[in-house]
Amino acid sequence: MKFSIVTPSYNQGQYIEETINSVISQKGDFDIEYFIMDGSSTDNTVAILKKYSKNLSKNPRISFYWQSKKDSGQVDALNQGLAKTNGDVIAYINSDDYYLPNAFNTVAKYFESHPKSLWLVGNCQVSNPRLAWTFFLKHLWPIQCFKDALYVFNTINQPSVFLKKPLVDKVGKFNSDYHYAFDYDYWLRCLKFGLPSRIFNGLSVFRIHEKSKGNTGFIAQFTEDRIILNNYYPNIIERKLHDFGKYLVSHIYKKIK
Repeated sequence: MKFSIVTPSYNQGQYIEETINSVISQKGDFDIEYFIMDGSSTDNTVAILKKYSKNLSKNPRISFYWQSKKDSGQVDALNQGLAKTNGDVIAYINSDDYYLPNAFNTVAKYFESHPKSLWLVGNCQVSNPRLAWTFFLKHLWPIQCFKDALYVFNTINQPSVFLKKPLVDKVGKFNSDYHYAFDYDYWLRCLKFGLPSRIFNGLSVFRIHEKSKGNTGFIAQFTEDRIILNNYYPNIIERKLHDFGKYLVSHIYKKIK
């Protein structure tokens, strides 16, 4: 089995080394190809990428690819990386998030024992302890049981999603019309081919910091969520529940912040 991981990057030199290490330190009976698509960073990111490219040049299990050039933003970088992947299992992780030890081995074993599964969602931790309870509640939402559950509310934390390549080939690229909730659009497109499988192992950590989208753009993300949902023709009850959930979570986040 081969994992293909894509990391879009721009001026995240403060965090990207931890992200890289979380990928290349994964142990198990699999290979890894890792694509870091940097948007011409002006901090120390490129120096870090050069260091790891040299250190991994003779590693038989890990293929490390990076580029640093102007792009049109996060979605463009993701799509460029996605086009290069040829692994059995594909995922993307942002340059300020990171995987937990044994994450890939857990995913590999699951897919090996469930060959018909097309995509897998695991638990995700959060770096801000004050938000941990909100992530716990997300983990209880039955997205693996009902298609409508994901219409009502997007409880999937992107760093803990792993996709089989045949599914990615069918779903295609991320939609560059969206800047905050493009992953939600992707999950809803994945639903056309089957419900996600669900495990409750922790696979990743979502980092909250001053410049992260999760910290500065959650209102914009909820707004895009609603626009995206309209494209999939949910019924009026699902739309009302989605709006109520967005309203409730927005107020909670504002109180916590």
